[in-house]
Amino acid sequence: MNTQVNLLRYSDPFRSSLAHAAAVYLGKDDIDNVKRPLSIIRKGDTLAIFRGESARFEFHTSKVVYDHLTTYTTINMRACGGLRANEATVFIPPGEDDDPIYRQLGETHLQAYRQLVHGIDPQTEDPIGKKRLQAARYVAPVSVQLHYILDINFATLIEAVFPQRIWSPGAQHDTRIVVEEMFQLVRQQDPELWNLVYEYYGPESYSWKRMRVKLKRERPDLYEQIMKEYGGFRSMWD
Repeated sequence: MNTQVNLLRYSDPFRSSLAHAAAVYLGKDDIDNVKRPLSIIRKGDTLAIFRGESARFEFHTSKVVYDHLTTYTTINMRACGGLRANEATVFIPPGEDDDPIYRQLGETHLQAYRQLVHGIDPQTEDPIGKKRLQAARYVAPVSVQLHYILDINFATLIEAVFPQRIWSPGAQHDTRIVVEEMFQLVRQQDPELWNLVYEYYGPESYSWKRMRVKLKRERPDLYEQIMKEYGGFRSMWD
């Protein structure tokens, strides 16, 4: 798959800003306690302080992946070289199926689109008036390559993007590969934080949720016993 992801900016590599915000949020004096943001995750408290930090990524991916990533309304910023003003030149076939028919058909549609843009009739190859990009894009294949930047706050990454696009069952193949690369890039900046995110929001959390539903339905007595012994939790202010 012809994709590329780069991390342009990571706002809090030493977790100092998160530590300060967590101290203010909980009324504590030690504003340099970088472990406190981790405790907030462990205790299941609101991730409001994580909304103030962000990671900025630069992408070269298919428009299919772009459409998946831009469904999140809480993304801080996006800048995209879209097809309204930029000519598409690369078709990206699906990574989940290597049948050459996808590339053949995609390249055919891409060529027809580009011929229209450059003033060539795709059917006869006779000269015609050049078509405007914003009109010609209607015949371009869906999976052309786009170049774009997304700035995404930590809370959206933790609660939505990573769980839904990597760790949930049925995550779309090409998008999962791109978002997995995003996760590895932020993990390199702060392994302790993002390993904890994986532990609490990763595949195991989905298994526990399914197990809870099944246990409550099929073994309510055991469910009640487990909840009584292990289901309690402490307040963040304890």
